[in-house]
Amino acid sequence: MNKINTKKIISDFSGRIDAKRAWFDRLVVHVMGTPTELSDLNFLCENYLASIYVEFECLVSDLFHGYINNSNKTYLFNIESKIKNSISEKYSPWHASHTSFSGPKHIASAQLSMLLDPTSWNVTFRDVAAMRVKAKEWLAPTHEKAFSALSVSDAALVDAAHAIRNCIAHNSEGSRKVMNAKVRAVVTGPACTNSGLEIGANNINSIGKYLRAAAPGGMRIGVYSDRLKAVGASL
Repeated sequence: MNKINTKKIISDFSGRIDAKRAWFDRLVVHVMGTPTELSDLNFLCENYLASIYVEFECLVSDLFHGYINNSNKTYLFNIESKIKNSISEKYSPWHASHTSFSGPKHIASAQLSMLLDPTSWNVTFRDVAAMRVKAKEWLAPTHEKAFSALSVSDAALVDAAHAIRNCIAHNSEGSRKVMNAKVRAVVTGPACTNSGLEIGANNINSIGKYLRAAAPGGMRIGVYSDRLKAVGASL
């Protein structure tokens, strides 16, 4: 029985964020003082944010996969409940009560990938709230608790980064509207760890300009990077 090393998944994620941060910092030094400094910083910030959010999204998908591979009882119970509900609706509760489902003690990684998404896509979520719901449905309590433990500030940060990444990728009016709403809500109170990322009444027109603006300790993009890394490491 080969179980996925979920600690290595988190360690590898942190290492990739560190490597990309070092790349970003090197390029910032390179463009500083040049005639195209501001436009170059805009491009760098946008590309870096998109890249590190994708890393976070892949981390979550890999952890769901790994945690279910390590302990599948909660996942199988959820599947059994759905099967019985389906039978009950199509036939009757009596038929459902006389239907048994027995899954294996361990689901191999390759098989699990097909079960989680037969079309071979990653496990993704529209927001942290949906992620928490699925964690309760699929993950053992010892693994699910990290998702439940995410603070209001953590959730707001992840949702804002997600919305910014989507707007960078799609540049649609809808994605821009969602992004401005999520960023406007990213600071959740006086002691919020996302301080400096907030915007006022004006919407974000240039994502790069927003990300390169000053925040405590450096640029806003640095806050997003550090916070995404910390949230990911806590899972």
